[in-house]
Amino acid sequence: MSTPRASKAGGQAPSPQPAVRDKVIVITGASSGLGLQTARQLAGQGGQIVMIARDQARGTRARSRVAGAAAGRAPVLLMADLSVQADVRRAARQVRDRCEHVDVLVNNAGAAFSRRALSADGLELTWATNQLAPFLLTELLLPLLAHAPAGRIVSVVSEIYSRKLDPGNLQGERKYGYFRAYRASKLATVLVTAELARRINGSGVTVVAVSPGPARTNFGGGGPPGPMGVVTGALKHTPVVKPAGQAAGGIAWAAAAAELADTPGALYMRGKRLSLKGAANDRSLAARVWAISEQQTGIDPARSAVTAVSAASGVTAISPARGSDA
Repeated sequence: MSTPRASKAGGQAPSPQPAVRDKVIVITGASSGLGLQTARQLAGQGGQIVMIARDQARGTRARSRVAGAAAGRAPVLLMADLSVQADVRRAARQVRDRCEHVDVLVNNAGAAFSRRALSADGLELTWATNQLAPFLLTELLLPLLAHAPAGRIVSVVSEIYSRKLDPGNLQGERKYGYFRAYRASKLATVLVTAELARRINGSGVTVVAVSPGPARTNFGGGGPPGPMGVVTGALKHTPVVKPAGQAAGGIAWAAAAAELADTPGALYMRGKRLSLKGAANDRSLAARVWAISEQQTGIDPARSAVTAVSAASGVTAISPARGSDA
């Protein structure tokens, strides 16, 4: 398999393949920024978009924009605060009620907070939103993805994920910081993406992680406090930070590119495959984060959809392919 190349002009991902027509695509965090732009691009290729958003007014405006770009059916809007596990479960039920299968799940929603706060479930908000919400939603929708001809799960992460992870401080119990919590949550997602790829190998569902790279969005609200906030604010006005529509191209591509079925668990950014760094290669840590996430979301490992899909595939789990910078 040849690795897709980034554009020499702007490092932009290759144009998404026209492979999503009539496919059911669930996208979280779809009311603004990268999620909205990804939804518009995939709707423009004929995908049937199911948007999950937290704010009703913003979600309704975003649905109108996606509908205006759609080359197929009108998008569906579902409301959920993904930091609340009851909302995640309700949204999953609504998807199951509407859809016989799901072709693509894009776990895009994310958040970062300057001060440590707890969710309605008593979990730190960054961890609850960025790690546990996509973990739980993936578990709940996995049967529908396995029922699709070629299911695809895209985990949106960041190339600046932490290179180490302290299982005893996943929720900032001992030490908390805006970037510390965000980067740790993204490393956890990189780890469980690779772990999921191993567990459901042979199921026909492909799992990949994708970083959009630095993007010009309203993510994180006012950003981190202090000097770092000044630095990140200034960076948004440099060529390194791409417009949301351009950055979202890499996510839309990962949702559609058939060749990614050959590299389960891999990480991509703007169409280029990246090597996993530091603790992202630690399988024992991945298994530990997986077990912690199951416990914190109330998933019984013996009765989980992941276990059922793995058993149905009848194939021994294998390692996800090694990354490459080339």
